[in-house]
Amino acid sequence: MKLGRPYREMATTCETRPTREKRVVWNRFESERFEHGRFQVKVLSRDLIDSAARLWRNSYPELYGSPQEFLFLPERYEAHFALEETWDDDYDKKVYLMPVVVELETRKVVSASVLTKYEGNLQVEFSFAATLPEYRLKDITDNLRIVTWKTAMASGAEYFTTFLETWHDITQKWVINYGWKVAGIFPGNFVRWKHPDQEYRGCTVHAYLFANEGERFVTRPEEWSLTPEMREIWETLDRVNKKIAQRGTIPPWYKDSE
Repeated sequence: MKLGRPYREMATTCETRPTREKRVVWNRFESERFEHGRFQVKVLSRDLIDSAARLWRNSYPELYGSPQEFLFLPERYEAHFALEETWDDDYDKKVYLMPVVVELETRKVVSASVLTKYEGNLQVEFSFAATLPEYRLKDITDNLRIVTWKTAMASGAEYFTTFLETWHDITQKWVINYGWKVAGIFPGNFVRWKHPDQEYRGCTVHAYLFANEGERFVTRPEEWSLTPEMREIWETLDRVNKKIAQRGTIPPWYKDSE
């Protein structure tokens, strides 16, 4: 492949490395049983697909009509998600992974998260998390977050991203407490459903976090070429993110997974 010359020389303020094939793979984790053996976090399996789709329809109806509506449709799951039964084929090929909290007696999915990989960018996005209203217990969300985080850390990714709804400051507080850096707010980023039959363009808060020494290869502001307006935005974000790093209270399971 013959390539042209870059527009300008970059990566003068950071480390570089030889280009190479990049892989992001899913690892299978599950929790111990908890809440007196009532629940367990597992990888999605075929028998749980219908229940998982019901969870998203009930807990995150705003996704109706959006690019993520496939979460509502059981018939789309096998094409998108790594599954327990086909794990040997799916763990490195499927783009999406869904850890689920299962109520073992009823085989009901009561909470779930979604991870998305962008393999060529060595990136994993923490895309979604939801819990049925009547099951919003601390042990459920904590155990789900532990498995989700361990899965992301073991994937080989060096760059984590997430987006958060502007109407849900609870998740915004989570990422701040866990030391994520704020990238900005994207106005009108996604189509969202408004009850009963309307839609609008929702706005999302975006955050990022480096892992597995990814930050070593990030260009520094002194080599950037920014307009005064962009420089002002960056300096504001940098100031806010430094405050987040100082006050973040990293939970033990987060530190142990690094």
